[in-house]
Amino acid sequence: MTFDDGPTQFADAILDLLKEKNMKATFFVVGNLYMNTADSNWARIVKRMYNEGHVVGSHTFNHKDLTTLSADQIRSEMTQLEGAISQAIGKKPAFMRPPYGSGNGNQNVMSTLGSLGYTAAITWNLDSGDWNNKDINYAKQVFSGANGQGSISLNHLQFNGSTKESIVALARAEIDIMLSKGYTPVTMDKCLGLNAYQ
Repeated sequence: MTFDDGPTQFADAILDLLKEKNMKATFFVVGNLYMNTADSNWARIVKRMYNEGHVVGSHTFNHKDLTTLSADQIRSEMTQLEGAISQAIGKKPAFMRPPYGSGNGNQNVMSTLGSLGYTAAITWNLDSGDWNNKDINYAKQVFSGANGQGSISLNHLQFNGSTKESIVALARAEIDIMLSKGYTPVTMDKCLGLNAYQ
């Protein structure tokens, strides 16, 4: 289970749910979207994610489509966020998720990320549709269709029109469906067999 675009005002509620369900997730955080790195809550939430056994990965500083940026601009997006993550948890991520899932296979993006020490640009194969205002029934249908295949889910810690209740209800429904289908949720480092941090 992965979550993008945090930290947000709803992150603590998702962390509480994951603790209740005794589950670990991977969070692809940004530096300047719903909460800025200058906000003390940004570092507090990232520390909580890490301290509770979740993986913290990069989703760039400003959530820009990396295929539209030069190598220097990509480096800036990545290193700005790396500094904030490192300051919060004392580690630099090795995993990232390209905003919009854009950039896998793009030589400029992949070589620049590789030169920065990133070992995985992670996308997804199960999309909850939350970002596109799909309802909980849509997500249940998507997750119910996963039949034994390895799954990387796409969820967001906030999106247009979201509430704490809707974010938590959606995550709870996904978790319950996946557990009922016999899945064992793991963080991306366990899924990929790679170190999560550089």
